Amino acid sequence: MTTDLDGIIAHYHGLLDESLARDTFAALNEGLRAHGMLVGSQRDRLICPVLRPRFITRTQYDTLIRAATHVGRAIRAVSTAALSDPTLLKPYRLTPAERELLSIDPGHPGATLFGRLDGFVAPDGGWCWFIEANVESPAGIGYDEAIAGMFDQSRIMAAFRETFQATALPVRQGLQQTLLDAYRAWGGRGTPTIAIVDFPDVATWSEVAYLQQCFETDGLPTVVCTPDDLQYEGGRLYVETRLADGGAAWRPVDLVYRRLLQHEFLAMYDLHHPLIRAYADRVVCVVNPFRTRPAHTRLIMWLISDEEGPASGILDAESAMAVARHTPWTRLVQRGTTRYQGERVDLLDFARRHRERLALKPDESSGDEGVILGWETSPLTWEGALERALETPSVLQERVIAPEEAYPTWSDDEGVVLTPYSVDADPCLYGERAAGCLTRIATAATLNVSGGGGAAPPTFLVEPKEPQESIDANP
Repeated sequence: MTTDLDGIIAHYHGLLDESLARDTFAALNEGLRAHGMLVGSQRDRLICPVLRPRFITRTQYDTLIRAATHVGRAIRAVSTAALSDPTLLKPYRLTPAERELLSIDPGHPGATLFGRLDGFVAPDGGWCWFIEANVESPAGIGYDEAIAGMFDQSRIMAAFRETFQATALPVRQGLQQTLLDAYRAWGGRGTPTIAIVDFPDVATWSEVAYLQQCFETDGLPTVVCTPDDLQYEGGRLYVETRLADGGAAWRPVDLVYRRLLQHEFLAMYDLHHPLIRAYADRVVCVVNPFRTRPAHTRLIMWLISDEEGPASGILDAESAMAVARHTPWTRLVQRGTTRYQGERVDLLDFARRHRERLALKPDESSGDEGVILGWETSPLTWEGALERALETPSVLQERVIAPEEAYPTWSDDEGVVLTPYSVDADPCLYGERAAGCLTRIATAATLNVSGGGGAAPPTFLVEPKEPQESIDANP
């Protein structure tokens, strides 16, 4: 029996005849539409239109988790140091409101409590690279669990499991436990009432609703709301809930799971908002806290990896070695020199001469917004982008070529079609621990699922099936 990734995938595809393909697509289509898990500008495209989960081998998974544990530790060390070090904060060009938020003690340590590293892993598990740290309020955890459940119940997975063990990697449980651990560290007692707070028009609202159902099933009272639904009165934060008769009631909140992004919040509200006042007065626990800016944006990949940068010397030897092995060359766009593979180079001149292997990324943006891929850009356009990048915090990052896998889709007109997709690998960070893996796939060079540019199949760990011992009735 084959245990290499290509053989595992080929075995699954070999089982996928017309009948199973049609049934699998029908089940996904029905389940995803029932949950409202649709993406794209018109919210009309399935978030997972492919008929196969992402399969990951034990070797790949061990490589990812080992690397993510150490790179995550590096990010926590540097971002925590930045909270009290003006030199580390200077490149972020923080606004007065951002600085004030950073100064608020949330009641638990560090800049971030959970997140996701975005990267790639080799098919044989021989290497992995992390290109970004999404540690403010990453999406995908609810999607992964919901879609994994749909595949778990499919006939194609039952057939596949006759040969292989296939286990969905748990990710939602780690999130839920992290929220509760933060609440206890903050000083909370008993069972908290949770408010999941986000803007009403986000593409991921259906995922938030799914997480609410899961939390409620596990005995955690939970409400989904927008910032406008919150009120701070008498030393408590309240959320407005709608009653069956059309009226409203105010429900006290103990723990806020913050899904909205800080820069989007500050674009609409000031620091007198009820959520910020309750947070500052330590009457509500907020996770992640409003101090993730040093950890979440793309500058962190420069800070942890530049041996001559302002964060040099902060990392322990093990973390520094992991960063060197698992993060690509990343530099803040600025005039002056730096090192590339040990050689002293003028940064901007190097960027001009090696455009085809570099990406230019704004420090703070959502998904692939504002990202310029040098290998897809003309020299003139690249030159203009470099000049603009000097005016706002941005990074240059060496290209990492994403692995590709074939994924099947179904349509009545074409039947089963196998299409090559770029595949990323995004382990989750829960405090000191790395666990699970989210996946995004796309036919384009960037993988932004919520914006409609890709898909999000669930991730299953696949291993050889243990042989069952035969029982001899007549020994």
